[in-house]
Amino acid sequence: MSNRALYLTAAASVLAAVGALQCSPLIAQDGSGGAPDTSAAIAGANWADTVTIAIDDKAETFRFQSNGIPSHGFAEKYLIPNDVGSMPFSDNAADEFTVVNSAEYFQETPIDATITTRPVYVEDMTDTALGRIGVAVSGAQIFNDYEDPERTIAAMDDNVIHDHVPFVDECNGHTLVDGTNYHYHGIPVCITADLDVAGEHSTMIGVLEDGFPVYGNQGAGGVTVTDADLDECSGHFGVTPEFPDGIYHYHLTADEAPYMIDCYHGEVSEALRAGRPGGGGPDFGAIATQLGITEAELMDALGTSQPPDFAAAAERLGIDEDDLRTAMPAPGGAPGQ
Repeated sequence: MSNRALYLTAAASVLAAVGALQCSPLIAQDGSGGAPDTSAAIAGANWADTVTIAIDDKAETFRFQSNGIPSHGFAEKYLIPNDVGSMPFSDNAADEFTVVNSAEYFQETPIDATITTRPVYVEDMTDTALGRIGVAVSGAQIFNDYEDPERTIAAMDDNVIHDHVPFVDECNGHTLVDGTNYHYHGIPVCITADLDVAGEHSTMIGVLEDGFPVYGNQGAGGVTVTDADLDECSGHFGVTPEFPDGIYHYHLTADEAPYMIDCYHGEVSEALRAGRPGGGGPDFGAIATQLGITEAELMDALGTSQPPDFAAAAERLGIDEDDLRTAMPAPGGAPGQ
């Protein structure tokens, strides 16, 4: 065979391989083809005994119900900031916190979330808001990185320990200041320690509100995943234990912020786009009542950008900016914590 024939044969093989790759299930899930079906993985996940999962094949959704108490339990004691506006908390002295016994202070927080089993990857990103952005197999909630609506203070970088009592526990979680809504701001190591195997990809530890699965920081072959390995939403396409054909999925990381998921790369509802998750998020109706305006007026003024432009929103509403900021969720006192 001539060199030209060899070249053409090799080139044809490369083109065929590229064509096959482009038609593979992995690539088809990037928005150019059909959405993956996560129902089997959801049904077979390592949900805690306190979690109820109901798959609705017709609606292509699953319903997650839990009492909000993580199956791994809590630290014995926690630091609760006396002033939720005194961020960053890591600068605060011991007397600026109240030490609480979790067994007495922490409360159940019923969670009832319905999430798609046909997530659709889209190029446009939607910032995650304060409050619940996903659910974990432990029965607890997944929050994003931040303590504040302006998204300037990452909880994992703002941790503090006084007299062996933590603000964020060893599982990288805590509650709001009222003892409700236990949630994670980083890798829930109490889960990954039980599920992940050295030298192997992490096991699914939860699902985000856009329907895509969430993992710890072990990638293919058990290699540690860092932020540099991921896209702007802390995700990428690849094979996982639950999805051998590949899927877009998120990883939590430990090297540096973002430790959590700061934006969705999946198609989301208008409620999520407006920063209003199915539960655990700000009660905009109550906030509007407090400010003497309607919820529609408040939502219209805040818009859909994250973080909101509070100065512009206050001017549009004809109210004081400080009043608006005070009424909005504060770290630890509402979903941002």
